[in-house]
Amino acid sequence: MYIGIDGGGTKTKFTLFDAQGHVQDECVKPTVHVLTQSREDCIRILAEGVQMLDPEGQARVVAGLAGYGQQESVRKTVQDICACAFTERPHLIFSDVQIALSGALDGQDGIVVIAGTGSIAFAQQNGVYKRCGGWGYQLGDEGSAYWIAKKMLAVYCQQVDGRLEKSCLYDLVQKACALENEHDIISYVAQMHSHRTEVARLNGQAAQAGDEYALEIYQEAAAELSRLIVTLSSDFQKPFPVSYIGGVFEHAASFMLEPLEKNLSALPCTLVSPAHTPEYGAYLLGKTQGL
Repeated sequence: MYIGIDGGGTKTKFTLFDAQGHVQDECVKPTVHVLTQSREDCIRILAEGVQMLDPEGQARVVAGLAGYGQQESVRKTVQDICACAFTERPHLIFSDVQIALSGALDGQDGIVVIAGTGSIAFAQQNGVYKRCGGWGYQLGDEGSAYWIAKKMLAVYCQQVDGRLEKSCLYDLVQKACALENEHDIISYVAQMHSHRTEVARLNGQAAQAGDEYALEIYQEAAAELSRLIVTLSSDFQKPFPVSYIGGVFEHAASFMLEPLEKNLSALPCTLVSPAHTPEYGAYLLGKTQGL
């Protein structure tokens, strides 16, 4: 038995698989991102999740966790947290992006782009992994939910000023953000990080209504994400698949995929739907690495 864990910036999903990769049970808990949660909370959440799915302690654990990247100090912190949470259970740790790539492309070489809490692209070729993006919302994460929400609220501010014509986007923001005064948006944004995904979905509602500004924001997001893919594509000498996951694609695929595919038209790649979930990708990595 294997427990695959997808620990993103917003939530942590646990899935129990049998040896053949069939789902037996699953649960969802809060994020265990080490930059937003305390060490104690991370340990507790991870321990509760695996205990809930496997109270007898028989399953191997494969965790893909946000923050488990290039910073050595953060990697050591994550390793320590997992050792405390999983105790005697055999376990492996990867980044959440690596398990997403494994699941989306069923373990094959190619590129996956993730647009959710943050944004990043990850490539696998002949056992070598490379990344592009993933710098966090303060430095980058172009095309992510936070980036879309920020772009949308910037348009709202310009509509308040009169620099842009008011559209249905203006009315959606006023209502959803419960703004008594238009300038209350300034204090609202200061607290936006915790509910950026919900704010970003307002752009989807505006796009559904045909709002030109909302549609343009999605086109810009697709262009930014395509730049990540194009950067990683230079290492591929033959046609390769590109897949996509994350909340932005889940909630706005109808607005994102066409411009994304258009921006990639010069590359020898095929845009494909994800084959499996990130948790299944964790299971695959556990199997192939002999856990």
